[in-house]
Amino acid sequence: MNAPPRERILDAADAVFGEVGFDAASTREIADRCGVNKALIHYYFKSKDGLLESLLEGYYARLTDALRAILLRPTGSLRERMRALVGGYLDFLHANRNFVRIVQREAGGGRHVDLVAERTLPLLALGRALLRERYPATHSGAMAAEQLLVSFYGMLVAGFTFGPVLERLLDTDPTSDAALALRKAHVERLVDLVFDALEDPEAAR
Repeated sequence: MNAPPRERILDAADAVFGEVGFDAASTREIADRCGVNKALIHYYFKSKDGLLESLLEGYYARLTDALRAILLRPTGSLRERMRALVGGYLDFLHANRNFVRIVQREAGGGRHVDLVAERTLPLLALGRALLRERYPATHSGAMAAEQLLVSFYGMLVAGFTFGPVLERLLDTDPTSDAALALRKAHVERLVDLVFDALEDPEAAR
């Protein structure tokens, strides 16, 4: 059974925006890709901007729900939850390659940078609050919570945003299942090193 038109439009927009970017994409191409009348895009989303916003809203809703559930687990230390967060984030990015491409284009100065910032802020604020509550060193300085979270984010997305370059540098596909497993283990180890330093600052000197 065919998916409803609105869902098909979103799927087609996801593919087209991921391939050519928002600015180069046309509603005609999106309509042709999913086999609907172009007028339906305006009916459901009002404009190409509205279409991208709806697509990103769906992505961020799923991502936020998944990561909040990990961070707010009633069991497990914050270290354990951050390790699980790393794995959950990588799995989400691996399953949603176009999300990475679309967000990176917009975050780099696209017309929807405010939307990306607004939807990212709640997760940043939650992670920052949890770290500051547990570790005084994360209130400021080199171990400030926001700096740690930005660094973790960069380590997670780099394999996807710089995939073609890394493939040439490392002679392997950084988005393959094997590379993903290795990347996950690596970043989890770095999370451990950060928490070792937070829990025993003198030993980390």
